[in-house]
Amino acid sequence: MIKIGKLLYIHYTTVMFFVVCWFTRRLELLFFSYLSVFLHELAHAFCAYLIGIEISYVAFFPFGVNLRIKSRIIYSISDEVLLYMSGPLFSAVFALLTGLLYPDFKYLYLNNIGLFLFNLLPILPMDGAMVLKRILSDKMGNSYAEKILKRISAVLISVLVIFEIWLAYKNAFNFSVVFLVIFLTANVFTNNEKYSMSFVKELIYIKKKCEKDCVKVIPYLVNENYSDIRLAQNFVASKNYIVFKKNKKGKITEIMTEKDIIDKILNNK
Repeated sequence: MIKIGKLLYIHYTTVMFFVVCWFTRRLELLFFSYLSVFLHELAHAFCAYLIGIEISYVAFFPFGVNLRIKSRIIYSISDEVLLYMSGPLFSAVFALLTGLLYPDFKYLYLNNIGLFLFNLLPILPMDGAMVLKRILSDKMGNSYAEKILKRISAVLISVLVIFEIWLAYKNAFNFSVVFLVIFLTANVFTNNEKYSMSFVKELIYIKKKCEKDCVKVIPYLVNENYSDIRLAQNFVASKNYIVFKKNKKGKITEIMTEKDIIDKILNNK
């Protein structure tokens, strides 16, 4: 990539893309498209700065502008929702102002309306999908949130494919929709890393919560004939215990919580 500023880069193919559009007299349309996406990403960058996240770089690629941030661990769900929604909200406001103050800039208005609506779709990795995934992850865990969003994304991508087939049938084939489907499909179904950033964030949320609210659970491994009373005498009130009982072969035969053992003793069982 070509460095054009401290944090700004442009891909070689993007330069070629601009040259082609200049020869085909579509440079104005391309300029307004990039301007809309660039301002959209700047809104994300500004919000990231406000919540203390460092920006790595902003890069211009042939089919969009990519914002990279150095730290993606955000502890507050409200901060994360604000970070993802700042771009679409800015696009909506900018479209409104453009329509009211500069109605002649039709391309700029339409591009920002399109950015606002499209980024709200629950298709990974769009902003709307990331917000929904974060909310679901907080309620159901990262694994279920990931599965649900992938299924929703698959359904909506299928709708886009059907729409493109319909356009082709009507002799209105649109390369933009094709590239969009390829981009979304690649992001949804190739992101299978063992320890995803979402999973790491979930672990950190749980860890911080446990540091504040939870009591540590201490495991005990004892023989199955070990006395419950003798075991309970080692319990400390400020801690929680889980007991694994094993037989002579070392196989776990019973798992009991601290409450189970205490109830058993009090009930003389």
